[in-house]
Amino acid sequence: MKKYLAATLSVTLSLGFAGTVFAAEPDTSDVEYQQLKNRVAYLREELSNLKQDKEEIRQEETKDDKALKVSGDMRIKLIDQHIGKHSTITESVGFKVRYNISDDLVVQAKYDAMSDNGFGLTSRNTAGLPDFSAGDERYDDFSGSDNHALSNLFLKKRNFLGDNSLTVGRMGHNIGATKYWADSNSSGYFDGVKVSFGNEENLSIAYGNWDAVDTYDKYWNNLNASWSEKHKGLERCYLIYGKQALGDGTTLYGWMLDEVEAKERNDFKMRGIGFKRNLAKDLSIAADYSKNLAQDAEGIFVRLKYKGADRAIPGSYTIGLDYERIEPGNIYATALNGVNTVSLGLRDQLGTNTFILWGEYILRRDMKIALYQSIGRKAMKDYSSDDYGSWKTGDSAPAYSRINLIWYF
Repeated sequence: MKKYLAATLSVTLSLGFAGTVFAAEPDTSDVEYQQLKNRVAYLREELSNLKQDKEEIRQEETKDDKALKVSGDMRIKLIDQHIGKHSTITESVGFKVRYNISDDLVVQAKYDAMSDNGFGLTSRNTAGLPDFSAGDERYDDFSGSDNHALSNLFLKKRNFLGDNSLTVGRMGHNIGATKYWADSNSSGYFDGVKVSFGNEENLSIAYGNWDAVDTYDKYWNNLNASWSEKHKGLERCYLIYGKQALGDGTTLYGWMLDEVEAKERNDFKMRGIGFKRNLAKDLSIAADYSKNLAQDAEGIFVRLKYKGADRAIPGSYTIGLDYERIEPGNIYATALNGVNTVSLGLRDQLGTNTFILWGEYILRRDMKIALYQSIGRKAMKDYSSDDYGSWKTGDSAPAYSRINLIWYF
């Protein structure tokens, strides 16, 4: 709209200037006069095109406001965690439905199925985590059906007490500059209420329960789990996050997350700060630092990105380099992970101290391939396992490789 107004004003001023020039009615044989006349004809044509564009935009917005929007994606991932096990292929599909009830009231739902469960396996985890456990230790709650759950189901009211918005239901959150700790497009499962302030939603306050669907009380063999509800989500979670744009093109981010668990041993009192900045054309950097005060565990994530793959433009691409240094206890679960969506192998046991080289390429419209490779990964603590081996702090840790093929629809 702003571009349209600016262009309209420019054309109008040009036509006004041209009208003043024509008042003198110079000789039609004058070359400059003919050139100016041709220019005016061109400007009038541009103004006509702008009016047509405006009408098409208005009709599209009207159609979108009234239409039921259905979208989704299908993903196949080849993952090699280099821990003495064979590579795995996982699959997933998601469907999103969005409907604008009115100009300021929208309802949205997202359904995830087969969330990264491997070929030939049926995952029992309902929050997007792969289940690689032994056959006699699988959870019993979906009893042979593929992993599936509603990750989003919320009602959002815009213009709530001014320029604010109110969201109620199951939703996701965008936390930090990198969205590493949570990305609303990658994960939802937060049952609660959120109030966001201002048109740009620079400040949001939420209260609820994260990963409410992910509860397990026993294994398939009917024995009690040694840690009941091991993957239980954040209960009574208080979440505040915000952003502030500065005049020099930098945006600052901050967030805090406090959760109180009634039954579990691990509390999370997260504090995070970050920033994002464009360094040059097509080159940007984003970085976040967080600390879990309850477990004295720090996390750093930095992302350097060149270009940007646009799924509507075949041949467009992204090249990225990440630095990830996450101590055990800083990340609650993969379900809270945004930009990587699948945990690096043994992250919770060894921690993560690595560079990650990655890239995305649009093969054709709405079809993307993405590649990720860790470089120089180091163990951050001592760890020994009969299945995977032993490492000391500072030892080279298993690498991580992944190829994604994604089709958007």
